[in-house]
Amino acid sequence: MQRSSIDSATVAEPRPRGRPRNPAFEARILAAAAQVYGAGGWSGFSLDAVARAAGIGKSTLYARWTSGEDLLCAMIAVRWQALADIDTGSLHGDLTAFGALVLTRYLETGGGVARHLRRDLAGHSELAARIGPVLGAVTAQAIAILRRGRARGQLREGVSTALASDMLLSAMEAHAGRIAPGEEMSGTAINAYAARVADLLIHGIAAA
Repeated sequence: MQRSSIDSATVAEPRPRGRPRNPAFEARILAAAAQVYGAGGWSGFSLDAVARAAGIGKSTLYARWTSGEDLLCAMIAVRWQALADIDTGSLHGDLTAFGALVLTRYLETGGGVARHLRRDLAGHSELAARIGPVLGAVTAQAIAILRRGRARGQLREGVSTALASDMLLSAMEAHAGRIAPGEEMSGTAINAYAARVADLLIHGIAAA
């Protein structure tokens, strides 16, 4: 993932135009966008397809987003924005909450969104330019969590927060990839796996 700041994700998210925000209505649209993109990736994604999936008129959708790129970027940003709120007061709690949310996102829509993003960002430079900063904020937030742990004296001297964040994210992505199509993980199982990864990571990076 490209590294960026949390502020970059905020800037990258396009603001709907025309009508005031209706959180419940927009959540419905963004959920439909996730389903459409998860099923077919960028090649099957369009405002028209999302309008059909959401059961709304095209004019309603076009009043809020000007293009498929705008809508996809908004959907990705909203899916990850809760990461910025994680602060349990402990390194283990933060890493567990972070890992659980990341794994949940990777598993949504049968893993389709994550799977298609990897392919589409590699093949479409315009998407990479728009969505890369949003995804980079995920890594930035993991690093922020680890730096808070360092400030509390919980990390060994010389531990690379960038490398540790990559290990955490890679563990979640790899585990999501092992889940068979149609198989589901309960919230309890997701949290338990995230806690085990946090235990293992902290064992390797904790101060003596």
